[in-house]
Amino acid sequence: MRIVVKHTQLLDVKPAAMPSLLRQVGDHMVSSVQRRINGGIGPENAPLTVAVKRGSNTLRDRGQLLSSISAHVTASQVAVGTNRQGAATNHFGATITAKGKWLWIPASSKTRTLQRRYGFKASQVMSGLKSSGHSVWIQSKKGSSGVVLAKKGKKGRTFVVFVLKKSVVIPARPFLSIDSNDRAAIMTLARRHMGVPE
Repeated sequence: MRIVVKHTQLLDVKPAAMPSLLRQVGDHMVSSVQRRINGGIGPENAPLTVAVKRGSNTLRDRGQLLSSISAHVTASQVAVGTNRQGAATNHFGATITAKGKWLWIPASSKTRTLQRRYGFKASQVMSGLKSSGHSVWIQSKKGSSGVVLAKKGKKGRTFVVFVLKKSVVIPARPFLSIDSNDRAAIMTLARRHMGVPE
């Protein structure tokens, strides 16, 4: 997923100055997109997501999207974007439907800790819990939604490990775009390369 600025959009810049200009435009746009992601893009996260992430920053789960933003410069254009799987879903939004019976959604930051310990698949977490002396079971409402619960021993406290859903809606959070500030900055860079006073 990417945005592209072509040399034909950059006024009358001399061909010899174009590679330098396109690199600077790319650097500006990478910084701009990263600033946009760091600033948070609405809508806000759902309460379950906030609980799992222990925070409300959107698009910032593990920093992988942020660090994947890059620029690719050719002789005639610069493309800024990401190769991150799932970036288009974050940008445009989507409805994610279970391929099997359920989507297994981590229920809390404790589940994230368990995933780091046992593996990120739900089956790995459940096997790990069972091997450490936990009882693990599914409680569902007529097959439409449910939870995976766990409890250690007879006196342990029951906790929710996963929330089970048939589908979830991921809202659009457009992070990859050129706004009016970016256009003004790009034009300023182009004027500098043409020797035109600001």
